[in-house]
Amino acid sequence: MNRLDRRWAKSLRHAVPTAIAASAMLACSLTTHAQTRDFDFSPEANGSAAVGWQFSLGFGAGANRGKTDCVDGYSCDHSSAHGKLFLNYRLDEAWDLQALGFAGSRFKGGDTTDDGTTFGGSFRVAGLGLAAGYRVPLAPDWWLRGQLGVAAVRTRFSYAAPFDGDVSKTQAQPLAGLSAGYAIAPGWLLSLDYDFTRFKVHSTRGSLHLLGLSAQMAF
Repeated sequence: MNRLDRRWAKSLRHAVPTAIAASAMLACSLTTHAQTRDFDFSPEANGSAAVGWQFSLGFGAGANRGKTDCVDGYSCDHSSAHGKLFLNYRLDEAWDLQALGFAGSRFKGGDTTDDGTTFGGSFRVAGLGLAAGYRVPLAPDWWLRGQLGVAAVRTRFSYAAPFDGDVSKTQAQPLAGLSAGYAIAPGWLLSLDYDFTRFKVHSTRGSLHLLGLSAQMAF
């Protein structure tokens, strides 16, 4: 395992257990106050049978890895943490639309100009996206959801010494994700989420992988 892989693993060891602990505390609190009945996430169970849809609002946090180039003489770190907020619009029992925003992803890396000059600095990545999702029930209260969409990803690069200044770029990028969720109480869901997108600034391109835990409330 190389140095960057060890940093990524270390970031996951710190971020994921913390998110799990927070989610466990939330689950215990909600379960204590929940009625002892099976969870039903259908529109009929939530009083929206007439219109056949519902909303859910969620928030999440976790670790991420951004793939950037590394150059000699400058710091290089691909691991970071992120937070995200999302709103789901349920179309039917299987399909939904999700609007989401994520931020907090920061990396260090560099590149080489066309004339051979190397430079380094830090990347800050955030984005807003829209995706269509499909949910598959796995067992009572368990489900698997996949999504595909597009995101407007904004990347800002700040130059390290001896250079100064920064440059930013916003670009449409593909967005994909996979979630495994559990209904902990009526109207409340916990999920383990993996999301993937890309970013670009100047001539540097990279991939962004996000892994974290989320909580959702249906209304």
